[in-house]
Amino acid sequence: MADSFRDEILVSGVAYQLHEPGSATYHSLCGPLPVARPSYRQVGVRNGPIVIALELAAGLVEGATPALAYSVAHGYAQHDMRAHKEHLEAAHRQPPSRTTLERIAAGLGHAAVDGAARIEPMVRRTERVPDETVAVSIGLDRTSVAMMEDRPADAPPKPERRRLRPRQRRAPAPFDVNWRMGYVGTVSFVDAHGESLRTVRYAAAACDDPRELVVKMTADVRSALKRQPDLKVGIVQDGAHEMWNRTREGLQTLRGEGLLASWEEGIDRYHLLERIADAMTIVEPDSEARKRKLDEWRDGFDIQDSTIDKVEYFLRSRYLLVPTDKREALWDHLRFIGNNKDRMRYVTLRLAGLPVGSGVTESTCKTVFGHRTKRSGQRWRVPTLRGVVTLRALLQSERLPPFWQRLSLRYAANVEAA
Repeated sequence: MADSFRDEILVSGVAYQLHEPGSATYHSLCGPLPVARPSYRQVGVRNGPIVIALELAAGLVEGATPALAYSVAHGYAQHDMRAHKEHLEAAHRQPPSRTTLERIAAGLGHAAVDGAARIEPMVRRTERVPDETVAVSIGLDRTSVAMMEDRPADAPPKPERRRLRPRQRRAPAPFDVNWRMGYVGTVSFVDAHGESLRTVRYAAAACDDPRELVVKMTADVRSALKRQPDLKVGIVQDGAHEMWNRTREGLQTLRGEGLLASWEEGIDRYHLLERIADAMTIVEPDSEARKRKLDEWRDGFDIQDSTIDKVEYFLRSRYLLVPTDKREALWDHLRFIGNNKDRMRYVTLRLAGLPVGSGVTESTCKTVFGHRTKRSGQRWRVPTLRGVVTLRALLQSERLPPFWQRLSLRYAANVEAA
């Protein structure tokens, strides 16, 4: 391909002329590819931009063939590049060094973050609502990630473990590892039994605005409602107040557009039962009686929407009977139930075809962040974390192949003889 280009070429219709001969080694699944190829400079522009025609014509990505680049993007979404290199070698491939794989992966992660706002709407337009879908459930949550942050000049150093061997290289700049709360968002298409048929996942770093995730989640719901206007819509998540404010803002947008008249809301049932169990340990010392009451309420949530009113009445009636030092903890549970009991009507949720738990959102915290970013010794800078969780969320949403088809186009151009 490199030998086929003439002294003057057109790159996407723009004229370029031969600039300098040169050579480079590109990476592939079959080992290094050393190629003699010239560079070209734009015609009519003093010190104009220089391009490598071969790279644009072949669609080379970060110095790698498209096949290797996609393999790296797919692998980076699942594990670190040390493990990916081992997997490629086990498949009798000839990958480049681990540092080269990491460089390619980091570049692809940055490109995915930059291109997501443009590419995701195109991918969304090609998707259909799964058969048997009766409702769409959304949820927003947070999870912790170990972040590597530069230590301020005036900050005292954190205690460091004693080194067993002398340092062989120069010590890095001082940094601290701090746990920050990243965001996850889900859009789940569910059947009449509340079972998920397909889930779209999103993730963002702690320093990012969760409203950006909600905009994407809202776009998925909008697309589904345009295809199937009779879909029920609901928010099912835990009781974090700030998360509810964000998801409601998204659905209010759809209401303003006339696509959505109303929606259902539900507090995750598992979180509620945990809180009720904690409250019962305060008001009922007998474990057998406590278990019977909890079982009664657990069954009642499947039968009557008024079960939560019975729970509240029972706990309030025992308030003055508990020791004074435990009343504050009990009152905290009562306040939570009183503020949120309208979102604890699980019979209504089931009749709408919505799930009664936020298991999909909770599992996204584990599958997107936990399984990829919390492995032994892992700590992250913000740009790198954004890239890896973006690719991870695309993979978990079954969107990576169509996303890659469009992302790879940014590395290619039409090259022809002038």
